[in-house]
Amino acid sequence: MKARRLSDLAGQAPAVRLFRRALATGRLAQTYLLVGPEGTGKETCALAVVRELFCEFREACGGCRACGKLERGVHPDLLVLRPRGESIRIAQVREAEEFLRFRPLEAPVRVVLIPEAERLTPEAANALLKSLEEPPPYAHFLLTAVSAESLLPTIVSRSQVVRFRPLPPELIEEILRDRFGKEPEEARALALLAEGSLGRALAFSEKGLLEELNRLVTVARHPDPALKLRAAETLSARKEDLPDLLYLVRLWLWYSYLTARRLAEFPRLFPEPAPAEKSLSLMDVVEDLRRGLERHLNAELTLLTLILKLSENSSPAS
Repeated sequence: MKARRLSDLAGQAPAVRLFRRALATGRLAQTYLLVGPEGTGKETCALAVVRELFCEFREACGGCRACGKLERGVHPDLLVLRPRGESIRIAQVREAEEFLRFRPLEAPVRVVLIPEAERLTPEAANALLKSLEEPPPYAHFLLTAVSAESLLPTIVSRSQVVRFRPLPPELIEEILRDRFGKEPEEARALALLAEGSLGRALAFSEKGLLEELNRLVTVARHPDPALKLRAAETLSARKEDLPDLLYLVRLWLWYSYLTARRLAEFPRLFPEPAPAEKSLSLMDVVEDLRRGLERHLNAELTLLTLILKLSENSSPAS
């Protein structure tokens, strides 16, 4: 169960205190920029603020009419601008401008939420800046980004920046166990691999990416070329998940290297370790392929290249 209220948000006490104080005093800034690593609760926090602000009882009760509309994504006073494809476009910002021309219909204020604000195109960012400079008094903006440096300095300067930190592995393990019902061994392994990101740990689990990693390595170590081709074709259909899968491949190689030197414990959910002497060079290959995907290189060809490279260099360490 994901956090509904600010009090449910784990590991981000400074951010929770800041928003709690602002809501209690009625001094909510017009623009907030929530920055920090992926999966650390930025969007969850922003939505919790909206729930507590819009709730008829001001507590994100989950049962009132306003909370019900927010859950269904149909509240007339909240507009969420998500990337369409790879970016947030100027037409979406124009939509927000039109949205803010009108006063709130049901809530005390109107809110524009922009997750992944670093994906604003240059034109969209400049158009947004105009809205941030002179917003109507009932308008509030909540932006999230991995870092403030990825946005226009003028947008950052007009925002109150709220920083989110990576979560300790022990806390991620506890949340996975207690809130999401993961078995202790799985929770421990996922927390270790997530590197401070609860969202990443959940993605690994819910999308079956650890299983895909094991299948990928098994296919790479199999002598049948046709099997490699079919695997590349099948995996390429999961294009949105490929960055996380490549991250896991790099992590597997890194732990293979560290474990061989007795610097870390090898995660039990991983495939058998790759040879340590090949791991670092393979990590560079994986990073090059990840950058290629960002440049829209063919996903199937990228995966086939990865499988062949792993096939040449990643037989199990003895």
